[in-house]
Amino acid sequence: MSTTAIPAFPEHDTRAPAPPQQRPAPDTHATGTAGGQHWEAAFSGSPEAVALIRAAARVFFERVRPDHPREKEDLLLVVSELVTNAVRHTHGPGTITVTALDDELDIAVTDTSRTPPRPRLPDPQAGTGGLGLHLIAALCGILQVTPNPGAGKTVHAHLPCARHTAAPGRRTTPPPPAACNLRPRGW
Repeated sequence: MSTTAIPAFPEHDTRAPAPPQQRPAPDTHATGTAGGQHWEAAFSGSPEAVALIRAAARVFFERVRPDHPREKEDLLLVVSELVTNAVRHTHGPGTITVTALDDELDIAVTDTSRTPPRPRLPDPQAGTGGLGLHLIAALCGILQVTPNPGAGKTVHAHLPCARHTAAPGRRTTPPPPAACNLRPRGW
């Protein structure tokens, strides 16, 4: 199994969005593991899935890191963008897994397409999007894309966060994220 980084600015993806599917709520569950707290949810290909997953991610985050509002907003942005991309650019259901570790949140979104996400130049006047992967890159750095056996892929983002266990009574914060550079660059 190989992992690749996302290439910079290929042509605009012209595939049609996935047809809407009906599903009342995501199938979610959370567990504790030796590596940290873990949450997983399945989602449909419908646009409503994004809001449902975002709400479930908020509940998970508030349970495992209640005193970190900035990190919560960053997590919700990354979750929204990754799930939106999976819903918009693939034809089928997906899953999301968030693992809260000491110094990062590992966000993994699996979908049914083998095509890696491709950043593109945003066109604010056309309202066609294009900022999502740039925002994720500014917050998380490099995204990892791993093809899954058989079909589909998993996109991993690692969101740095304040350490839970620095010295007693002290927390360390990660350096600020890199500025979002809209010029072509390697991911």
